[in-house]
Amino acid sequence: MKRQNPSIFNDIVGPIMIGPSSSHTCGPSRIGYLAQQLLPGTLKKATVAFAKDGAYTLMYKGQRSDMGYINGLLGRRPEDPALRTAFADAKKAGVDIEFVIEDFPPIVPNISHLTLENTEGRIVEVHSDSTGGGTVKLLQIDGFPVAIVGDCYEVLIFTDHCEEDAQKLMAQLQSELPADEGNAISTYEGKSLINLKQREDVSEKFLLNVKNMEHVTEVRYVKPVLAVPSNRHAEFPFVSAAEMLAAAETTGKELWELGMEYEMARSGWTYDKVWEYMEGVVKTMEHSSKEALKGDIDMAGIISPTAGKVENYVKKNPKALDMGVLNTAVPWAMATMEYSSAMGVVLCAPTGGSAGIFPGAVLGTANHMGVTWEEKVKAMFVTSVIGIVMSKDCNYSAELYGCQVEPGAASGMAAGALVYLMGGTPEQSCMAASCAVQNILGTICDPVAGLVQIPCINRNAMSAANAVISANMVMGGFDPLIPLDQTAETLFRVGKQLPSELRCTCKGGLCITPCGEQLAREQDARDAAR
Repeated sequence: MKRQNPSIFNDIVGPIMIGPSSSHTCGPSRIGYLAQQLLPGTLKKATVAFAKDGAYTLMYKGQRSDMGYINGLLGRRPEDPALRTAFADAKKAGVDIEFVIEDFPPIVPNISHLTLENTEGRIVEVHSDSTGGGTVKLLQIDGFPVAIVGDCYEVLIFTDHCEEDAQKLMAQLQSELPADEGNAISTYEGKSLINLKQREDVSEKFLLNVKNMEHVTEVRYVKPVLAVPSNRHAEFPFVSAAEMLAAAETTGKELWELGMEYEMARSGWTYDKVWEYMEGVVKTMEHSSKEALKGDIDMAGIISPTAGKVENYVKKNPKALDMGVLNTAVPWAMATMEYSSAMGVVLCAPTGGSAGIFPGAVLGTANHMGVTWEEKVKAMFVTSVIGIVMSKDCNYSAELYGCQVEPGAASGMAAGALVYLMGGTPEQSCMAASCAVQNILGTICDPVAGLVQIPCINRNAMSAANAVISANMVMGGFDPLIPLDQTAETLFRVGKQLPSELRCTCKGGLCITPCGEQLAREQDARDAAR
């Protein structure tokens, strides 16, 4: 099924999550949440298997993937603070959950195989992929291929029909449902699985009627986990940066207004609902930065919080180099990442590994400038809509494209918002985004000891500075020449060319320095103790 157009709140400023990682903490929690709905009765035991040569193997403990899976399997969402106590909660509930490394092909970097068993001995097997930025996909259920991403109400009808007869049954059932978001039939061992995707909740009466149909062996029902539901029939005002700029020129609208229009079309929400949700986004970002600047957090890793100390130094020590607005933007960016490492509530923007850029570069700068609350919200719409047009064809995942698509890409989005705050034009915003992205092409992802700490925190600080520099350069007359659409295409193309060792696997870069390997051994001991 064709990839759906991204949503601002699903893919750029979202989800709200417990840190530290969108793909390795939030994604596993969502996978667990979806998978446990497929098992009738009460979960008793679960085994989560990772591919030996996949991205989870050296990362899943340090990035709290194990806690994420357990949290979801217990029926909780990734923003639930109880994720922090997942191990203890599973033990209290009498649920045995084991994590193993197995030798199966890593057809995607973040593949996992889940085997769930209920108290009556019923077993369900689920293959899944954490696709980046907190997005996920269930790939297989009990041998049947599926494509479930958590944005629909999923009706799964298992039948002993051949595919031809299953097609007739599917056509009959579709006529009884109000909103079709897609459907599929897959076969396995001579049987068929019909998957009906719906935007709205399906009635118990409909599900019961289907269960009682001849040749139907079982019906399972999965509710969504994403904030914005599927909307495959949406008509968008633009998709690319070129189309967005054409719309701005034709209508005279600013980028924040076009971002609002885009998300109203994508989500189907009202203006007020979209605005209110973005206000919640901004509040979450500001809270995470300010809370971590206090310094009294436990990062449970290889470093201690220093954002508050850096802020105090650059603002009060006469020996510090004057960085102007960066005296606020850099500590804010650092603080959010430190709060994420301490498993605080943060906003994936557009990933967990880049969670500090928007709070630092955009909101920190906005606070420094003394702009109104309304202008902060508008600036975040500008940030987001630039992220939308950049990712029209791909998603933001370091496992696929390196660190350049996390803090690197986020710095481009933030640069566009800074131009807006400076009174620039939509064209200048896109130029600043292109400039910032050009500056970070080829940045690798090498999280030392499998943590989102080194070099992630300093790269967030650097990327905040990149956004400020790029915005000032463009507003001062610099022309990066390459249009944003072409720069964004290059970003993802370059990412594919990076060796897998340099794409969030702990098998290259700083991770394999003598110091990096020693820190990994020390972190392994800490993780074993917890």
